[in-house]
Amino acid sequence: MAIHDWIAADARHAVAYARMEAAWEASARLRADPPPLEAKSSAAEASARTSAISRRQAVGGLMAASAVGVATAAAWRYAGRPQLYSTRVGERRSVLLADGSRVELNTASAVEVALGRRERRVRLVRGEALFQVAHDKARPFLVDAGTARLRAVGTAFNVRIRENVVELTVTEGIVAVARRGESLAAPRAPHILAGAGAVIRSGAVAPMVLASQELQQRTAWRDGVIELDGETLAQAVDEFNRYRAQPIVLGDERLANIRVGGRFEVGEADKFLLALGSSFAVESIRAADGSVMLVARP
Repeated sequence: MAIHDWIAADARHAVAYARMEAAWEASARLRADPPPLEAKSSAAEASARTSAISRRQAVGGLMAASAVGVATAAAWRYAGRPQLYSTRVGERRSVLLADGSRVELNTASAVEVALGRRERRVRLVRGEALFQVAHDKARPFLVDAGTARLRAVGTAFNVRIRENVVELTVTEGIVAVARRGESLAAPRAPHILAGAGAVIRSGAVAPMVLASQELQQRTAWRDGVIELDGETLAQAVDEFNRYRAQPIVLGDERLANIRVGGRFEVGEADKFLLALGSSFAVESIRAADGSVMLVARP
């Protein structure tokens, strides 16, 4: 049985594993900085030892109280030391992983990647990423995002963490979906095919078929583009704000449901605002900090 399976099987295993890791780390520190051969006992040293024992007891109690969390962290560490990749606001980045897979990160996004011998584990910490997965049946590619867990072998799919849901778009192959902590091999686990998508919230999965235009729209960010096709002004503003350090703000909620369209570069917010003012009675008021407030024009 793989060690991460053993850890997950019983909370006591997680505690034992964590304690063993602590012992390994302690021994590594001793090797790096061995004590003198003739260590002298003193009241200060006795006090230090007492404090160390107390700390170990406190840590042991804490680990026992949060064994499930320890099991998850231990299994993640066993899968391989995680590597963090991230982007700043307005930045996009493409990362080639050691297994041949590629991760494309959108603005203000971050992923942790751990490539193990039995599985490849990724956690989308925030934002949006497209995964092009190298085929390897022996090592499934697992992505945790919010409350969702996704599984692919050789495929391509886009994942976006929104405010209340996780949005999945599959461009190639098949992706299985489950709630974190549940088995992706279960018969009830939904499988999303290429050209389809899903929204996931608190374990509920809502699959959906996507028209080619919708599929292109969801992944247009890879070309540095925002495509609007009947979205509300509130939705359009949210999209542009993903790439801006200073936001566009709706100063009048009556404007929120105006429907807009067009194709813009992610950095072309000014062009969008100009088109908005030409088509609707909307005025853009610029603040000293670089933000923009939208109000109804008299």
